[in-house]
Amino acid sequence: MKYYILFFLLISQFSNSQSDYFDGNYTICPIPNDKESKENFKLGIDCIKANLYIGGANRLFLDLIKKDSTFCDAYFFAGYTYRLSNMDKAALTYYYMADSLSNKNFIFKQNLAFMASKMGSFKLARKKYSEMKEYFPESAEGFYGIASTSIFIGDTKNGLENLNIAIRKYNEKGITIGDEIYFTQGILLTRDEKYIESIEAFEKMSGKITKNEEYRINYAFSLIKIGKNNNDEKLIKKAKKVFEKIEDKTNLSEMMLNEFK
Repeated sequence: MKYYILFFLLISQFSNSQSDYFDGNYTICPIPNDKESKENFKLGIDCIKANLYIGGANRLFLDLIKKDSTFCDAYFFAGYTYRLSNMDKAALTYYYMADSLSNKNFIFKQNLAFMASKMGSFKLARKKYSEMKEYFPESAEGFYGIASTSIFIGDTKNGLENLNIAIRKYNEKGITIGDEIYFTQGILLTRDEKYIESIEAFEKMSGKITKNEEYRINYAFSLIKIGKNNNDEKLIKKAKKVFEKIEDKTNLSEMMLNEFK
């Protein structure tokens, strides 16, 4: 599964303060107090905003790091330009440095957790989402991040508990619950053998995400379990139809394959 699907919501729904930050309206750490540094930082931000000369912007931020190794924002935006250039390993390194130099910053932890998740470093991602939950309990993102990482770490009940808190917080803020959350919920409920609730979650989804292999695997499994338990031929037929759409069945467990024989 492409893990970062689960985190689209986390990265895309920036608050006003995050938008201000990416516009360069403030910094987390003090910017070097000279004209050239301030101009180069602004130029790097302008390149990012225009999505032009990203490599040049990256060099500007790296030069700022050489000038002041404590300037955490230069590390962050160097990481961000690496991410835009699909250099994920470098992005993770510089995000990590930015987070280490800052004092409990939400934006840094959020982006570091996302990149760690994308690269499969789930223990690091869990650590950062746990810090978000601890330091920013008013936000839903830390709770949701813990739920999403639980798919890979395996602590399903902990994931569901945190997901329920995240959903409540999103609802309180009037944020629409999207397919990414139902996707996470459906997988966790399937893992917890709550197949009826899992089906309900999956059937709230629509669009491209329903073509995801993990969606099909978990939805089909929940359908077949309930269908067999209730001797419901209609559900069994539906389960097999979803199962047949799974393109790569080689990684399915023997238990799951046996359900469809």
